[in-house]
Amino acid sequence: MRRNADTIVTEFLELFHTTTIDMPRIQAALAENARWQPVVPTAAVVEGHDRICAEIERQYRLYADCACKILNVASNGNTVFTERVDDVRMLADDRTVVTRVVGVFDLDADGRIVWWREYWDMLDIADQIGISGEDMRGLMDASVPV
Repeated sequence: MRRNADTIVTEFLELFHTTTIDMPRIQAALAENARWQPVVPTAAVVEGHDRICAEIERQYRLYADCACKILNVASNGNTVFTERVDDVRMLADDRTVVTRVVGVFDLDADGRIVWWREYWDMLDIADQIGISGEDMRGLMDASVPV
């Protein structure tokens, strides 16, 4: 791997925290067989960079103006741990939602993401947007076909 793993992941996260999402760059950062679990342990694992990008596009139809503050980054070899706070504006009602997230990323030898998982409290988000935990599970259903 030519670039530092911390830098690769930090630059990847920056792609999401903008007003205009750059899906080709996101897809290029992912290995073709990448896996993503948007909420461990409740959300299904999304497999393949095409499906991951489709799920990201689906989620971006729910919110906008994503801002991210990375609090900590630590790595061990090709595994990177991040702690961050995300703020998004829900498109349905302009409400701002704050999410505290721990993301874990594994990179291949070429510096592409092969396994990405995120840990955050779904019930905290459900409370912020005024829905039930069951409805929140429905929002995070990652069964988007490609």
